[in-house]
Amino acid sequence: FPVTIVFETLFKDSAGMVKKYADEAYRTVGLSANDYMENVTGFSASLLQSMGGDTKKAAKIANMAMVDMGDNANKMGTNMEDIQNAYQGFAKQNYTMLDNLKLGYGGTKTEMERLLKDATKLTGVKYDMSNLGDVYSAIHAIQEELDITGTTAKEASETFAGSFSAMASAYQNVMGKLSINEDVSADIRALAQTISTFLFKNFFPMVNNVLKALPGAIIAFAKEAGPLFIQAGQNFISNLRE
Repeated sequence: FPVTIVFETLFKDSAGMVKKYADEAYRTVGLSANDYMENVTGFSASLLQSMGGDTKKAAKIANMAMVDMGDNANKMGTNMEDIQNAYQGFAKQNYTMLDNLKLGYGGTKTEMERLLKDATKLTGVKYDMSNLGDVYSAIHAIQEELDITGTTAKEASETFAGSFSAMASAYQNVMGKLSINEDVSADIRALAQTISTFLFKNFFPMVNNVLKALPGAIIAFAKEAGPLFIQAGQNFISNLRE
């Protein structure tokens, strides 16, 4: 509830857009709606300033940044909190955590300048480091070039860990809205879909593959370990006789 008040104050008429993005975050970012909004509010003031107060444009850039964070965490294996801290730092013109993103750039202002120049070469767009929206857009361009973009949404559908994370975040959305008496019908549908994806596209196929492979694995284990067990038994018996 307090988070909702803050982003409604910041984004005004575009608050509904941010909320819609937040409701999709279980799938696109790997976060619950509340966690999404908490992170967005952390850099929204600086982002809105860089957008000249254009709340609609700021909402789109904020969502792009959040999706990029989730994709980076999934693709590069970085702790999501470290990535979030880096983005929060960029909002304060602090670039010491740029290397947290593992994009090949160190944690300095000079390295951020290099990232923006590389992004300009890719897109033809001139990026201004004093503009937070430009910084986030430049990072997005680099991640697109490295084929990082879209990783979270893909994993939410195709991998065991990704689908489990989406299901857990969808569950948090349901529980969060229940606690404040909001309509949860859409969230329950999302939860049902993520449960179905997790069970029927990932969990059951994985169990089936394990069961199929088990007989062969047992035979292979017996072939490899059998002689060793026999030899160990013989040595044990010999030691007892001595």
